[in-house]
Amino acid sequence: MPSKLVKQTTQAAALSAISNIFAQIIAAYRNDKPFQLDHIQMLKFAFCTVLNTPLNCLWQQYLEETFPSQKPAPASSKKPVEAQRSLDASNVFKKLLLDQTLGAAVNTVLYITVMAGMNGASANEIIQAVREGFWPLTLDGYKLWPLFSLVSFLWIPVDKRVLASCAVGMGWGIYLSLLAAEK
Repeated sequence: MPSKLVKQTTQAAALSAISNIFAQIIAAYRNDKPFQLDHIQMLKFAFCTVLNTPLNCLWQQYLEETFPSQKPAPASSKKPVEAQRSLDASNVFKKLLLDQTLGAAVNTVLYITVMAGMNGASANEIIQAVREGFWPLTLDGYKLWPLFSLVSFLWIPVDKRVLASCAVGMGWGIYLSLLAAEK
């Protein structure tokens, strides 16, 4: 049986490929052209997801282990384990802050670097692409990801967070695919 990490990566890559296909359909419609699937572009998005999903799974695990969303129950409590835990708002805030700064920066640079590299960019061109694309992409991401991250940290189990973010990220993936198609 495949490991959780392999399963999550495979599921995320499939969702990424699907979002790219939707983006290609939308782009064809916008340009009044017949839809013709660009397999290479779809595979590039899936491959980028294969590279970043394990890192994101490990990141989410680290955040939860370091800053658990739930406070442990007092040892003297006689309530069932589920009822013993309470929200640790301070830890949720710390995770949100780290995820939306360090996590967002790493993901954005990784995305831009991998996509530019797969499109044949030189090292200097990749650096330039990161310089030009980092802030616009990061600021666009702040329209979606902080709210999702907060919901995720509050209610989604850590082992389901990356897959949940991939499901929500289908819309984000369509946006990224359309953005990449313009370049």
